[in-house]
Amino acid sequence: MSAADTLDPVSLSRRIIDGGELTRDEARDLFSLQGEALYDLFYAAHKVRRHFHGNRVTFCSILPTKFGNCSEDCKFCAQSAHFDAGIEPHAMMDGAEVAKACTDARDRGASAFGIVNSGRGPTKREWPKIMEAVHAMKEVDGICHCATLGKLTEDQARDLKEAGVRRINHNLETSREFYPQIVTTHGWQERVDTVRLAQRVGLETCCGCIFGMGETVEDRVSLAFSLKELNPNVVPLNFLFPIPGTPLENAPRLKPMEVLKIVAVMRLVLPRQDLKVAGGREKNLRDLQSWIFYVGATSGLIGNYLATYGRANEEDLQMIEDLELTWNDDRVGDSDPGVAPAAAPIRSGLELPLVS
Repeated sequence: MSAADTLDPVSLSRRIIDGGELTRDEARDLFSLQGEALYDLFYAAHKVRRHFHGNRVTFCSILPTKFGNCSEDCKFCAQSAHFDAGIEPHAMMDGAEVAKACTDARDRGASAFGIVNSGRGPTKREWPKIMEAVHAMKEVDGICHCATLGKLTEDQARDLKEAGVRRINHNLETSREFYPQIVTTHGWQERVDTVRLAQRVGLETCCGCIFGMGETVEDRVSLAFSLKELNPNVVPLNFLFPIPGTPLENAPRLKPMEVLKIVAVMRLVLPRQDLKVAGGREKNLRDLQSWIFYVGATSGLIGNYLATYGRANEEDLQMIEDLELTWNDDRVGDSDPGVAPAAAPIRSGLELPLVS
């Protein structure tokens, strides 16, 4: 009998609610669970979510302000100039387009809105257009303003904060060990350094990953505890939907129950973080999308992703109403829904590429 066979997820959830933590060995065993045992795991993750986050859920929306022709070779991404995924690149959008998209996102259910630029990081030539977009976004009240811009310098991070950006997204993508098999044009540590830089200048951070790229259980454990140590406010969980023309176009799809298991384990490892199910939700979960909130998620991406289509906003909002959860529509005033729950003190030392 394996350790996973004797594991009691409900007891683990009680320990976490009482202030304890999951160990790496326990996370490894939970990631290995199969069959009927998954339902105990889902229940345990639900108890932890309800304790730390109540019934509240939020949605965010993103806009690819600069799209495609990316110098990096991330194997999951249709925007890479190294692959031919049949997408049309576009240069940086102007401020008026960004303001309109931000207003539309707020009015259609998003409590946070982020601009997303392809590329390793902002160039000196691009910076004025980026700041134009940031200032335009900031003119839209009642929504959290975010940005995904790649590697940042300290001056850039401080400029963004002073201009009104509250949160920076920069994903780890996968484990330190598996990363070289997914990206070769820059290193994993560079991504960690950008997240820590953003935190150092007082920006909130959104840092997550992509599952389903061929990683092992050990990679998932390593990634989960790297995120725990980084301690971001928000952790987006993406699930690969293979895009033709990318090196991972033939990667096997994750099954819905495997996706839900990953969300549940991540909730137990990261009990206080805002856990956002993002890219690949519709394609991989199909009829089980609503289960993400039972197994630990507190947030979702609403509308389209970077290079794949999402479903209509109205369908996601109806899902929240049907689940009798509290959709955060109080976007104006003192109770700012864009503020992620306070991250726990550190105790230890994705979107996907628009095709249909």
